[in-house]
Amino acid sequence: MLAEYAQSMSETAHLPALCQSDYEKGLLEWRVSTEAATSFLGRLPQDDWLEVSYSTFVADPFGTNERLTGFLHLTPEQTVRDFIQHNVRRCSESRDGAEVTQLERLIGGPLLEQSVKPLQSGLTTLGDRQSVRRRQLEVAY
Repeated sequence: MLAEYAQSMSETAHLPALCQSDYEKGLLEWRVSTEAATSFLGRLPQDDWLEVSYSTFVADPFGTNERLTGFLHLTPEQTVRDFIQHNVRRCSESRDGAEVTQLERLIGGPLLEQSVKPLQSGLTTLGDRQSVRRRQLEVAY
């Protein structure tokens, strides 16, 4: 189904044939699902949704929790803070953008490029709306 969906769009039609490993297939699935979500959210008023990146969440889980509960108009709960304190952490090493292969860049497309370029330049971005120095995120982590 992933191949059929990707082949139905001109910009990704050639990519299923390049995906040999499960990782590459997963990267293609990430691309088409992220592009679909981004396209959908781009049509909504910005106040109707909240973007949370994995890197921001693991760098500042308590701050991210506050943003989420504030956005949802919920009262932060101690049980959630306890869960965060004991369970939220990066489980794998952060990849440097220089480690991304040309094939990964081709399959991952523009959104992968956006998430990799900031790592190469020392910045991390949240879409076009905000830039945060990577050093600041590492200190918070």
